[in-house]
Amino acid sequence: MTILLKAKNWQIFILLLIGMALSNFTIENNPATTMVLNLIGFLIYFIYPFVIGNFLQDFLPKKVEVNNTFFQINFFTWIGGYVTLMILSDGQGMTLTGLAALPFFYVFFAFLYYQAFPVKVLKSVETRKEASLGDYFSDFILILFLSIGIWVLQPRINKVLERGKAVV
Repeated sequence: MTILLKAKNWQIFILLLIGMALSNFTIENNPATTMVLNLIGFLIYFIYPFVIGNFLQDFLPKKVEVNNTFFQINFFTWIGGYVTLMILSDGQGMTLTGLAALPFFYVFFAFLYYQAFPVKVLKSVETRKEASLGDYFSDFILILFLSIGIWVLQPRINKVLERGKAVV
């Protein structure tokens, strides 16, 4: 998975385009295959922040600690919530009201935390101290719009990897 961190921004962009294309692919009269392709494309698109959040922690200074376990729990929570919603709705989406909507509020929080954690780690590695929300908010916007943000984030990740390689 570290190959994603070492890749150039245009390579990641092509991978993201493939993920987006698969997640929007439809096969007429075959909803099961369509759903599988959509989920594969979805996972291709959203695996990149997971890789950043997990593998950039190796470059954090010893004094900076971030909660990786909560990040991983939220990743699997929101992926599980999304897959559950897609299966229950046959890929068409649903409207939830009342108490049924409460679990999906946490799923939405898990998604936001999942998007924020990798850029917090990146900013913490760059500044050599734990980053606050104000420090990485602009990067958070970039990762929310990953197809555009990849052109800014990936060169910074490559610099971190090069700097880390020089230290070791």
